[in-house]
Amino acid sequence: MSEDRLDRLEAIAEKILEGLAETRQRTDSNARSIQALSSAWAKDREQWEKDRKGIYQLLGQLTRSMSDFYEVQSDFYYRFEQIEARQADMTELLRELKEGKHPPDVSESSDFPG
Repeated sequence: MSEDRLDRLEAIAEKILEGLAETRQRTDSNARSIQALSSAWAKDREQWEKDRKGIYQLLGQLTRSMSDFYEVQSDFYYRFEQIEARQADMTELLRELKEGKHPPDVSESSDFPG
């Protein structure tokens, strides 16, 4: 009986050792997978940081460009208002000249050398 019991214990021990070997293989495989995923995650994170930095640079350029555009637009409207004011003055002057209210006095005008 003792030999039979000993054989059974040996068989159980062998199964336990086989199970441990399988567990060790799985653990090693899992460790390699974790390492690969960690490496891939680190690369993705690095790429994400580069992309994020690039986006912020582009946003900065866009903001500067918008500022430049609004400055040019403001200058355009200012000049356009000046032209409209001059046109209104010239129209009024022409109307007055047609009606004979004010004869032109070229010598006092600052626009003409004299």
